[in-house]
Amino acid sequence: MTAVPPFLDAGPDGVAEDLAAAYALVHTFDTDRSGPPPGNPHAEFAALRHRGPVHRSTLEDVLTGARVPGTPGTPAWHVVSYQAVDQVLRDERDFSSSAYADSMGRVVGRSFLEMDGAEHRAWRNALHGGFHRQAVTEQRSRVRRSVDARLRALADQGGGDLVGDLAFPVALTTIAGIIGFPPGTRIGTLYTWAVGLLDDADGKIATAVAEWLGTPSAWPARSLVGRLLRHEGPVIGTGPELLPTVRLLLSTGTEPPFRSLATLMYAVLSDPALLETARAGERGATAVIQECWRWECPLTWVLRRCSADTDLCGARLREGDLVCVNLASANRDESRWADADRLDIHRRPLPHLAMGTGPHICLGRHLAALEAGEILAGLARMAPPVGPDRPALDTDGIEGRGFRSPRRLILRW
Repeated sequence: MTAVPPFLDAGPDGVAEDLAAAYALVHTFDTDRSGPPPGNPHAEFAALRHRGPVHRSTLEDVLTGARVPGTPGTPAWHVVSYQAVDQVLRDERDFSSSAYADSMGRVVGRSFLEMDGAEHRAWRNALHGGFHRQAVTEQRSRVRRSVDARLRALADQGGGDLVGDLAFPVALTTIAGIIGFPPGTRIGTLYTWAVGLLDDADGKIATAVAEWLGTPSAWPARSLVGRLLRHEGPVIGTGPELLPTVRLLLSTGTEPPFRSLATLMYAVLSDPALLETARAGERGATAVIQECWRWECPLTWVLRRCSADTDLCGARLREGDLVCVNLASANRDESRWADADRLDIHRRPLPHLAMGTGPHICLGRHLAALEAGEILAGLARMAPPVGPDRPALDTDGIEGRGFRSPRRLILRW
């Protein structure tokens, strides 16, 4: 295999430092973006649901929750009920993912996130071999070793931050390995560049990765890049043309997963009964994971753009209209779940929308479930749920608006 570009080669001792530096940038961005922790947006979303399923708004009002006087804003529809959100996500004919061209597309380039129809299906089919349930199961031992090693290190030093020292590195190292980056690569540097937190003004990173992608022998055949480079469909392209997809996979394979892992750990460490249920077996662990995803999905909104004039739950939307689809609100719709604000693993299981649905349902949902299961298993082995040896948890709880998760989970043995 071709060597890693020199400035992206951390060596065996530099990866941990690179990951820590990357998370420091993420944490700083979260703090700077959010300022003082905002109030719980779920009360606001509930009030909107009581008024109706679909609302005229602006993109700025939706994303910040605060109207700025004297500014017109970007007109947008805010979709908040389960029925309306489900309808939008299933209908790619009238609701196009091309809306991402003006947001994620500006950061990573044109990727399959903003594609629809046959073009989008071609990309998903090409990537499916690395994300279907059986392929993901093959990653279990790798994820388990990573989780156990990090938990042991935390226990040996008396504790640490489960977000920065466990959830973030597990999510990033897992997706980086599946993409095909070899051990020793500065994947923290690549991640912060992929999401736009690291400036690449001279294009050094983009150029190096593009040249790397132009060398098929550098990528394992079963890696995601290896599969794409050997795919025969003309839609996919080759070499440097895969750069936006690699950036997208690093981004979406790390940020929502590490946040959902953080929320899961917060839930089970705050309620010993949940950890006991997860400890009892796979069925219990699955119930805990799915209910946590419903209760607090990591990503509040996804975007769509109307491809034609259409009706949505009584609202008349016009071609070109921007649509903000509120997954968090849909997952707490009182018409679907009784006492929806309460985390209750004993409620009758119903499909939720934390992973989306329809043509753009999360490609990495099986991987996210596996990571969550291994995190639960690791905590169950390391952290007695009750008694004097139970570790102490220090956290401010779940925060944020667009991305929701604990910013810190300090566990002390």
